[in-house]
Amino acid sequence: KSGETSAQNRSIVKMAKAEPVEKKSTGKKAAVVGKSGKKLTGFMKFSKEKRETVKAENEGITFGQIGKKLGELWRGLDDDEKAKYNN
Repeated sequence: KSGETSAQNRSIVKMAKAEPVEKKSTGKKAAVVGKSGKKLTGFMKFSKEKRETVKAENEGITFGQIGKKLGELWRGLDDDEKAKYNN
């Protein structure tokens, strides 16, 4: 703390004491979101569902290879099957 001034210390204390702001409900249906806060794509929903199956069927597969395999499976789906993940 050798470089901090008393003004910086007061600012830090103010931030620590700040009350959280409550968000107002918009009444909209909540979207499925990931850790980043962005809405998940159909492919991401598909990947979350199928990742463990792909890993189990392909012992020793690397992370990159799992992604490639999931991409192949996604591209192989017809539009009706993809629609179930895109909604």
